[in-house]
Amino acid sequence: MGRRQKPTYPRMEVELADASLLPPRRAEVVVLAARSMSTKAIARQLGISPATVEWHLDEAKDQFHALTRLDLVSQGWMQGLFRARMLAWMLVAFSALPAMRSRPTPMTGTRPPAVRSVIGRTAIREFRA
Repeated sequence: MGRRQKPTYPRMEVELADASLLPPRRAEVVVLAARSMSTKAIARQLGISPATVEWHLDEAKDQFHALTRLDLVSQGWMQGLFRARMLAWMLVAFSALPAMRSRPTPMTGTRPPAVRSVIGRTAIREFRA
């Protein structure tokens, strides 16, 4: 039997929701860590040493009371530090759908009737029978 490869997952596009919580360089390091980049890859992209990346991550861990890098990222999500780009666009798109359904139709100019289902005691009795 051959050795299995680890599954790879696409990296989520993460950005800071509130940039005032972290200094600019530390924010860049934490965002790249949230995108699941390694310490060496972060250091290469930012042009700093891996020890500096670890220092920024340790400072961020202290600030968010996290023990590990994974804990830091989850604390960041829970405290509203991050937001996902695609998720935000999808939420905006889906939030507009109910409003689009209730707009007047171009042919008649009237709104479609609202469908309401009211379940009372009689409806429950009929359902049981």
